[in-house]
Amino acid sequence: RGYLIAAPSVFRSGVEEAISVTIFNSVKETTVQIQLVVKGETVSRGHGTVLDKGTIKLKVPPGLRGQAHLKVWGNRHLAEEGYIFHNYTTVTIDSKGSSVFIQTDKPVYKPKQKVLINLFMVNSDLRPVNDRVKKTLFFHAIKYDGILGKCTF
Repeated sequence: RGYLIAAPSVFRSGVEEAISVTIFNSVKETTVQIQLVVKGETVSRGHGTVLDKGTIKLKVPPGLRGQAHLKVWGNRHLAEEGYIFHNYTTVTIDSKGSSVFIQTDKPVYKPKQKVLINLFMVNSDLRPVNDRVKKTLFFHAIKYDGILGKCTF
């Protein structure tokens, strides 16, 4: 008998993460509990029952950052049947839950040409984020080797 817990090493704040649980040679369902603990305080919990394989979702609260403990255990009460286990690991919580893609209408511009830019903000699943982004763009053109370059935000 044994078990395997597969979880990301980096969690994203504000995202529901999936933890995969496999219990080998399982005879009965096992109740599995999961906790995310930051500085001694439980910030998120998840649970489910697993016969052979299963996935348990864990919602990571927004605004968290840094190191946390991911604690996983099966059947806390000894009177229950099933496989009994307990383990934990350290994970990183990254506050960056979205990315910005920049698209221009041309790969190369000539001096004084109008530059058209589209900004796409997506979450960690590469799905569009509906939040409006307010950002001022500053362009500083430098000529080197006949090519214009450098765009700072």
